[in-house]
Amino acid sequence: METGEMISASAMLVVFLFAMIGGRKVWLLTDAGAVVLFALGWIVAPRIFLEQMTTGPLDEFHIFFARWYGAVLIASAVAHFMTRNSGDVTVSNVLLYSRVVGITMTLLAVAYCQKNYRDLEKGGWTQEQIFYGVFGNAVWLLGNLYHSARTDQFGCFGQRNDRVSFVLRLDGFLLLVTGVLGFAFPDMLLYFMDLTSADGIHLHMMRCFNAVIFMLGLVSSWAPVFLKDEDKRSVLLGRMVMDSLLVAVGLLHIQTLNSPTFLYTHLSNFLYACFLTWGYLTPADKKTA
Repeated sequence: METGEMISASAMLVVFLFAMIGGRKVWLLTDAGAVVLFALGWIVAPRIFLEQMTTGPLDEFHIFFARWYGAVLIASAVAHFMTRNSGDVTVSNVLLYSRVVGITMTLLAVAYCQKNYRDLEKGGWTQEQIFYGVFGNAVWLLGNLYHSARTDQFGCFGQRNDRVSFVLRLDGFLLLVTGVLGFAFPDMLLYFMDLTSADGIHLHMMRCFNAVIFMLGLVSSWAPVFLKDEDKRSVLLGRMVMDSLLVAVGLLHIQTLNSPTFLYTHLSNFLYACFLTWGYLTPADKKTA
């Protein structure tokens, strides 16, 4: 490990340790801030990130999926920030648990990647991925696991059959199914997106993307038992941000990735964002789905 990496690792460890002992609210806020900063790096400078960890050469699909990954990471931080002062312990329990599951899936993807795509002549990953992919995620996992394990109140309230809860339940189901499918069979999803010759970079980025999708699916599935509608709406807001960012990334690459399948994907993301907005705008006194 080079000196710069050691300094970065030490600084990250110190920040996360202070955040971890600072209490659950401090941890959730630090989690959101760190995730957004990391995600912005993937969106703004995806080529720099990938060049440090892969054998290349990089194509437009690599850059596109890297930005998609950054988009879903930002979306995953929205609920953490918006619900940081929630008095409902169920909210923070669900957010922490979803992080534990999602980060574990990401670490499994990195381990699989290092076993099968390490140092390939092209389209593979280098040893540098261990530092970026394992160390940061491991520290992140331990913090969430620590606060999740210390829970002595579990909350949970009855679900109402209102519009916002209906949208969250359906959203949770769709995200969980998509996350499992994309994590287990990334090559199949990439084939549907007209990428017939996927390499190790494509496959790993798709697995990381779907680990976060599964994480978000857990949150949406549990959100209907939140006590306050404002916390439920915070989850939907994060999902709306995600689909909006996915559409924006698609428009950024529309000149080079303009196959019919990609256009349908962007259109479906836009329409789904409208559906989420319909749930988000549920009148406060509306109790029926």
